[in-house]
Formats: sequence, structure tokens, C-alpha cells
Amino acid sequence: MKITSAFPIIVTENRAESRAFYEKLGFVAVFAGDWYIHLVWPDCMAVQIGLMAPDHPTQPALFHPRTLGEGSIFGISVEDAATAAQELRAAGFDFALDLRDEPWGQRHFTLLDPNGVRIDIASQDAPVSDEYAKDFLVPMDTLSA
Repeated sequence: MKITSAFPIIVTENRAESRAFYEKLGFVAVFAGDWYIHLVWPDCMAVQIGLMAPDHPTQPALFHPRTLGEGSIFGISVEDAATAAQELRAAGFDFALDLRDEPWGQRHFTLLDPNGVRIDIASQDAPVSDEYAKDFLVPMDTLSA
């Protein structure tokens, strides 16, 4: 199997508000029907997100329930989380979790989308403690993009 992209689909009645949130974040809508909106990151088209109406008749019942934001995390890796945090704070975003460093080498902050989904924006550029260094099975910089 060769994966070309991967993306969450948020099932929500708040598609217009959600679309506005993700477009403010930097995503671009490439499809916008009355029941489904698909957005992509313009500089990395494999980064995508879908917004779908609940209970839509074209979808199987398995896809009808609404997304419950609590417990849902959409992780986004960036080159520099500190710079991203400055840019998004200047753009008026409220942070659910302020920029912080974790002992496993992650620097990150978190936003909440209109559905309560956590948007965790992170870079792997904080110092790694000895406790966590042993847990890296493959150096992250050796994996191909």
C-alpha cells in the first residue's frame, strides 16, 4: 500500500464556522458542497481535513454520528513551533495550551477548533532528556518525507 495522504474528517453541523477556522489557520477549501467541505494545506497537499454533515443520506450509518471533540487530537508537525505560535497568536488565535517544551524533544502548543478538536502544533526541536532518548527507535531525521 502506498499512502498519498491521510486526513481526519470531522462530522459536524458547524461546517461554516469550522471552515472559517481552518482557512484562518492556513488551509484552503478545494471542495465545498452543502454536506462536505474538503480543505488542504497549499504548501503540502498531503495535509488535509474534511468537514462532513452528520446523518447525511449519501453516507453509511457508520459515518452519521457527530465528532465529539474531547479526546480528538489533530497533530500538525511544523519546522518551528515557536515561530508558528507567534504567527498564530498575532492572527488572533486563542491557545488551549501555551507553547511548551516536553522532555521527549517536542515543542508544541494547542488550539481548539469550533468542534472541540485539539489542534496540536509541534516541532521536534526541544532538548531530549536521557529518560526519553532511549525510546526513539529510529532517528526522526533519517525517515524520508
